[in-house]
Amino acid sequence: MNHHIYHVLSNWYPRRDEGRWLLATIVSTQGSSYRKAGAMMLFSEQGTQLGVVSGGCLESDILHQARRCWERNVSRIVTYDMQEEGDIAWRLGLGCGGEVTLLLQPISAETDYLSLPNVLSALQNAAPCSYVQPLREGEPKAAVCDSHHPIAGEFVCQVTPPPVLAILGGGVDAIPVSDIATRLGWHVLVNDSRPRYARAKDFTSATQTTALPANAIEQGPWYHKANGVIVMHHHVGMDADSLRTLAKVSPEKLQYLALLGPWHRAERVLDEAGITEQDLPVNLFAPAGLSIGGDLPESIALSMLSQAHGVFHDKPADGLKGKPCR
Repeated sequence: MNHHIYHVLSNWYPRRDEGRWLLATIVSTQGSSYRKAGAMMLFSEQGTQLGVVSGGCLESDILHQARRCWERNVSRIVTYDMQEEGDIAWRLGLGCGGEVTLLLQPISAETDYLSLPNVLSALQNAAPCSYVQPLREGEPKAAVCDSHHPIAGEFVCQVTPPPVLAILGGGVDAIPVSDIATRLGWHVLVNDSRPRYARAKDFTSATQTTALPANAIEQGPWYHKANGVIVMHHHVGMDADSLRTLAKVSPEKLQYLALLGPWHRAERVLDEAGITEQDLPVNLFAPAGLSIGGDLPESIALSMLSQAHGVFHDKPADGLKGKPCR
């Protein structure tokens, strides 16, 4: 399964009353760690684990700690220090060499499931929210609000929905784009009005496939939710229609816009559309993707999605040697 909190909660919600569950939240880190503050994971007493808070280093011991929470129905704060020789994490030779502190909270109907259904509801509506937990041991408690500034004794994490990627063009090379984006946890829409393109049976990983004309894509509800758009019809006229529509009616949350093909082709598409780059709502990446080598559809898909991922997270696509991993 995907580890984005939206997918974690979607998986958990139908099973929320099947035995006891526990929420583990990273509330602070020092030095190197696999995940940072705000990462969440769910454990069940049957051994089910949804999400990740480490690369598999800490989960078994967290489950052990969870049993102590269930026995007394209390929240606990635990710290794993991968630098301290006496710590369980160090003795097991685990982790990245840093320190990770987690808040462990039992989940139950009596505590309104720690408001996790409200988090899921917000994410289903593509709305971010603030998830607030008391940074103390004792009674399990949590709340959700639209926005919240942390105060002493609280831990607040901003929960955001998965990105929505619209792939305009449903040819064979769009299939790995859909597959990889879905694996990343993104919602994927594939649109192509041509017969035998963007067929649901070919794009089994996509959230939705549609067949709107390229000059009428704004009629799709998905269009207005798109965080990223990749235009890849392999047809100058259809690509031009799509860019013209994007220039006239822009998705409110659009961050990434890419056009497949070399720059001289992009110039032809823009000319056909009767627009300039400056008419588009965001920077146009053309050619789409990063220079990582490879010319197969899978390599090109990886290149484009890596670029989109960097844009979504406001990160440059450069090497990490000697730099923090976040």
